[in-house]
Amino acid sequence: MGDPKKRACLIAIMVCVVLSGCGLFVKRIPAGEMHMTTPAAKDQFVKVGNVNYHYAEYPGPGPDVLLVHGWSSSTYTWESVAPELQKKGYHVWSLDMQGFGWTDKPRGAAYDPLTLMQGVKTWMDAVGLKKVIYVGNSLGGGVGILMSLEHPEAIDRLVLVDAAIFPHRKPLIIALAGIPGASIFAKTIFGRWMISSNLKEVFYHADWVDDARIDAYYARMRTDGALDAMIAVVKALDFKKLDPYARRANQIKSHTLIIHGKNDNWIPIEDSYALRRQIPDSIMAVIPECGHVPQEEHPEITGRLILDFLNGSLTKDTLLTSLDHP
Repeated sequence: MGDPKKRACLIAIMVCVVLSGCGLFVKRIPAGEMHMTTPAAKDQFVKVGNVNYHYAEYPGPGPDVLLVHGWSSSTYTWESVAPELQKKGYHVWSLDMQGFGWTDKPRGAAYDPLTLMQGVKTWMDAVGLKKVIYVGNSLGGGVGILMSLEHPEAIDRLVLVDAAIFPHRKPLIIALAGIPGASIFAKTIFGRWMISSNLKEVFYHADWVDDARIDAYYARMRTDGALDAMIAVVKALDFKKLDPYARRANQIKSHTLIIHGKNDNWIPIEDSYALRRQIPDSIMAVIPECGHVPQEEHPEITGRLILDFLNGSLTKDTLLTSLDHP
């Protein structure tokens, strides 16, 4: 009968198929097409190797800030924070990594964190970014740690938002993506309901997940190769290979801000405390009543913390309270 856990997962998936309808009839968006634009920014594409990268640029006269998303996410996740940084004069760049958002999702490509990091660095070279203030959420935070160690010359200051770099219990949707045959089943059950369920899991305030947010994620996940890429990322996520880098976090020289949503169900807050202990020049801020994506659930607070950090007024570890909410 096989592994009982895998069998249970397959049964759960088949139940979802029955309840949700067949995802094979979801209309896909061809590579290179954008069905939504980025407010207040210039959407641009640049071909790097065989990958057409999408990025949103918010021009400004000041230093360059690079915003990088997490798993199954995109430049959309920063749309409420980026304009606030731009208003303060920063030149903001938000990137869709290979396999995400409106960027190409080549089948058979490598999607491990180190390869994704090298892709970000190659994109930076292509658009002329030499040294950036790097801001990364979840997987994007892990990519930022890798870049800080492998290409320290490219990072001025570092902001890690619920960063993923240590081994931890995988959320159900990610665990399911790692089982054999996941790609076939994902295409069978995929629908808007899946996006809604996933977003409500990463928000502390699940009722804040509205139709516009669901539609923004759903559109990008309907792009050609998106489901295959998400599953490839999960299968390539080997924490044993990341462990040597996690252990070298004490070698990060960049002044670092670590932000964590206190109620994150995906990345344990202990991971960020561990980074705070390891990275010599770092400070940490905890946002209460907040899940895995502070930049979406509390964009005003997240933007304010980043700006205070950059202008030097955030100088010690901070545990915000509900009274600090805008």
